[in-house]
Amino acid sequence: MWSNYFKQLETYLKWQQTKIIALEQKIAQLQKEYAELKKRPQMNIEKMEYHFDQLKVETLEGTLNIGLTPSSLIDGNIEDFSVTKGKTIVSHPEPLLFRTIQTSIQAFLQEDGKKMIQNIEKRFSYQLDDYYRQFILQDIARQLDERIRFYLNQVEKAGKTNEQIQEEIIGKIKRDIEHSIESFLKHLPREEQHE
Repeated sequence: MWSNYFKQLETYLKWQQTKIIALEQKIAQLQKEYAELKKRPQMNIEKMEYHFDQLKVETLEGTLNIGLTPSSLIDGNIEDFSVTKGKTIVSHPEPLLFRTIQTSIQAFLQEDGKKMIQNIEKRFSYQLDDYYRQFILQDIARQLDERIRFYLNQVEKAGKTNEQIQEEIIGKIKRDIEHSIESFLKHLPREEQHE
């Protein structure tokens, strides 16, 4: 009885010792990284005020990065902050309708996306594995925002409520998703079939 207890105690002590050594190594690594960060020059920005209500915007193109990005701090390229004359780049907030459609389609992909792919697989007598299905859904999700913006720009808004526009665009995007999956499976070579 005592021998079992001492064996368990010895095993536990060895596990603790291994854990302590691993933690000491992590602490040493973190201290090294901290020392490197302390060597980098620091910037202190006291106060920044933006008065966007004073801007007159005629066209919205591109993006606006306010502040410093981590890559610019590493490279030390302060010269890149100079503004050239020409087009002013202004970021615009996404409308509420965009966010509502985006949330709805993302929920659809998470809840029903895999089922949709499996149904299309059955129609084409094609079997994919879960990894491949997830890859397809991720690829569709990456293209989602661009598709929503496309339909928001194309939709006829005259006389329609936001709910009607939302339903119309969601329906179109769901059809696009189904057609893109069908097209993908049609053109997937049979030799690359995943089981």
